Amino acid sequence: MQGLKVLYVDSDRSFTQQRFQQMTGANFHNLSELVLLFFPEDFEEQRVLFESLENFLTPTVGLVVVDSISSLYRVAFSSTNDSIFKLNRVLSRQLAYLSELSITRKIACLITSQVHARLTGPIAQIEPVARRALFHFPKSIIRLRNTPSSNVKECIVERDEGMDVSNRRCILALTNEGFTDLQK
Repeated sequence: MQGLKVLYVDSDRSFTQQRFQQMTGANFHNLSELVLLFFPEDFEEQRVLFESLENFLTPTVGLVVVDSISSLYRVAFSSTNDSIFKLNRVLSRQLAYLSELSITRKIACLITSQVHARLTGPIAQIEPVARRALFHFPKSIIRLRNTPSSNVKECIVERDEGMDVSNRRCILALTNEGFTDLQK
């Protein structure tokens, strides 16, 4: 089967063969050959992996997925003596590597991030962990917001470089095959 390969960095350890098979159906075996999985154990291993991603790139790689870029950062933040400044610098460097890969090699990068509530006034704001770094590097930012239905998300385009993002929203349902646009 012809297709672009995917480098999938699973820092959350949430990628499951069962879910992948459910989404790909009869194409499971052919499509699984196109995905190269990485499971970094800690934030330092994630740093080393990002600095060596170039070694795994071939002309057939079309997508790098990082799920989630901030989970091991968050663990390091809570369990290390390193300063927050040092951790932020390492995270920013990882994002810079991905940004450069995307630009120079024309490879799409899809990055997820953990979120937390920030108390600002009477209502808590939900924002990504390491917000500054995560808002600086990406050219596009999409937020998924919960709805009353657990399998339905509101998708909001917060940034799309060069495009007007006002009113760029949709409602998506998470199905066995992936996301489905409910507004069609």
